[in-house]
Amino acid sequence: MDALLRDYLPTAPDLGLYVAPDLPAAKLRAALADYAPEVDAADVIALYDATRLGSAKDGAVFLADRLVFQNNDLQPARTVRYEDVVGVRAKRKLLGGREVQIDLNRGRATVTETLDFSGQPGAAEFVERFLQQVLALGGRPPAAPPADPTAEGTDRRAVEAALDQLLRLGRLTEADRARMLGAIEDGDGQRQG
Repeated sequence: MDALLRDYLPTAPDLGLYVAPDLPAAKLRAALADYAPEVDAADVIALYDATRLGSAKDGAVFLADRLVFQNNDLQPARTVRYEDVVGVRAKRKLLGGREVQIDLNRGRATVTETLDFSGQPGAAEFVERFLQQVLALGGRPPAAPPADPTAEGTDRRAVEAALDQLLRLGRLTEADRARMLGAIEDGDGQRQG
């Protein structure tokens, strides 16, 4: 996720976005002390400062496997594990500003967490795009490219991961998944034979 975060979140102080190694030490200390005390500073890849005055006591810290955020001091900090993300959408708020709503799989229920971008509405689009990519990857880091890109055959693990994601989202039936995996085996067998 490190590379994905760096690809989708810019270092843009005017939007309250900072990506390692350009994390201001004072902002990072304030964020961790206020809403993410269990996070090790060395694990933070990106920081979103949601405050208008730049204290970073509200916002989000992005790690390799999750983000931790707090919209304001009246709300408890929230943790979003990337593997739990099943939906993402940005919305305009009624009185201005933006928010990113993140649907999470919590066992048999789907809950929605809302990350507020009232203080820095321009940052919402970058965070939304990053989370859309997380969703597309099923919460896992992008697969490494094959050692030999000209090699024949199908990367069965990559196909299985993609089909599993579609199955979790309800866009594929178990029977269709099995048929598709069978077709891959048949196709690979024909190429080798």
